[in-house]
Amino acid sequence: MSQSVPSTMQAVQLDEPNGTLILRKVATPRPGPNQVLVRMAAAPFNPSDLGALRGSTYGGVRKYPFTPGIEGSGTVVEAGPGLIPQLWMGRRVACSALPLGDGSYAEYMLTSANRCVPLIRSVSMEQGAMLLVNPLTALAIMKMAQSGEHRALVNTAAASSLGGMILRLGKRYDIPVIHIVRRQEQVDLVRKRGGEFVLNSGEEDFVEKLRGMAHEIHATLWLDAIGGDMTQKLAEAAPFDSTILIYSYLSYKNIVTDPHVWIA
Repeated sequence: MSQSVPSTMQAVQLDEPNGTLILRKVATPRPGPNQVLVRMAAAPFNPSDLGALRGSTYGGVRKYPFTPGIEGSGTVVEAGPGLIPQLWMGRRVACSALPLGDGSYAEYMLTSANRCVPLIRSVSMEQGAMLLVNPLTALAIMKMAQSGEHRALVNTAAASSLGGMILRLGKRYDIPVIHIVRRQEQVDLVRKRGGEFVLNSGEEDFVEKLRGMAHEIHATLWLDAIGGDMTQKLAEAAPFDSTILIYSYLSYKNIVTDPHVWIA
């Protein structure tokens, strides 16, 4: 191993679902073909990280113990065989973990070179640590809206960081967005951000209001981050030939829908 990289490192590990996070000394991994070793500088908490701590099988079944952390930023300090790993050597990068590998809550993370994005000098490590998961998801959603010729879309969990990005991109691409939140203070927050169509899912007439608003602006792409009974509510309100995209599982409840509701 390179003299600049120690043979062992500190890593946060989880031994079981809903278990206690433990700081341990473990062996520092070595990069193989098309892989790099990143000396981590920063790593955020995302809802998907919290789901992994609870034992969610999102992305596959985990083997314990494992180090959580889906994304982060740092400097590539070792590179395995391959052109791209060698190009990234010594570079500051935003990076995401391998789907079933150890994550970013450690001194070093092993990942694919294809899961790294070099950071320009003006982007800090803190900013770079949150570059991949939410921004790329928001951009992908907008591309789906455009390629599917959806005139408007509906987004649940609209008060989140991702919700804010979807709001801004909707304005940039001139795609109206109906923003769904759970509390009145979140309604105020989204309106302060510039949201025009905002609904509180806690109100008794939520589904009726959503149905009327969605048919008015012809919203046919529905982003469900909640699951559980929210999916059924969205299906009841959606115009015919709508598409419901389930991209998260914040309720941690199984999705149950009525097959008599016609959706794409």
